[in-house]
Amino acid sequence: MQRITVGGYTIEALTDGLVRLPTPFFPGLDPAEHSGVLDPDGTVHVPVGGFLVRGRGRTILVDAGFGPREMGYPDGMAPAGGDPAPMGVGGDLLTALGGAGVRPEDVDTVFVTHLHSDHVGWLAPEGTPAFGQARIVHGAADWQPLIGGLPHDDWSRIGLEAVRAAGSIEAIHGDAVALAPGITARHTPGHTPGHYVLDVEADDERLVLLGDVIHTPVQLRDDRVRFIGDHDPDEAARTRQRWLAEIAGTSTVIAAAHFPGMEFLRLDPDRTPRAV
Repeated sequence: MQRITVGGYTIEALTDGLVRLPTPFFPGLDPAEHSGVLDPDGTVHVPVGGFLVRGRGRTILVDAGFGPREMGYPDGMAPAGGDPAPMGVGGDLLTALGGAGVRPEDVDTVFVTHLHSDHVGWLAPEGTPAFGQARIVHGAADWQPLIGGLPHDDWSRIGLEAVRAAGSIEAIHGDAVALAPGITARHTPGHTPGHYVLDVEADDERLVLLGDVIHTPVQLRDDRVRFIGDHDPDEAARTRQRWLAEIAGTSTVIAAAHFPGMEFLRLDPDRTPRAV
């Protein structure tokens, strides 16, 4: 388990599962230029999960994984060579949470960076809220474009409407929203309209949980690589470049939702990542 301390907070990476993304998910990616980006099965392996933030009397879960389910490949995108494993498999987040000594009822806030299915899966599996004592915080701008148009039997919509019916949801607006002492949600639109990152700053230390502002370490140094799931690709690119320019060459630690190993990193001035 990856773990770091920032001021009075301890932040731990929690894995829920794995998604195998075919290269068309990354427009502009040339695997020949980026050694090691592909697994031997020809896909880009990315973890799904979340981050646990504890300290100063707070227990905050950042993102809620894919949940106890599998996801198949889109038509025509399955790797060649026989029957592949599912494209995505989740289900381990609550076990990882227990391994950190935390029960679901101990969580006081679930901060969802955005409302894509691989970030909301454990909010209410089968329509039953999993974090009964927590407020569920998300960017208000995400609901209508991402959830409002889904079929009523879509599991993401079922889960989100279940926590809304329970009175647990808090939709946030604006660029900077305080969630706890030293912890601020910062609006980072592009991947989704209501995407937020979590900025933790305490005792002259800083950590930014970037969510899906960036999807692969390749994007740290290659601005040509984009992601097929970005709601507004141009705005996503501008947001990514702005945050990388702010962080590179500083002592700020970052973690992205889907980086291999969910590592905590610092960036050199040229945006080369270094494990903390």
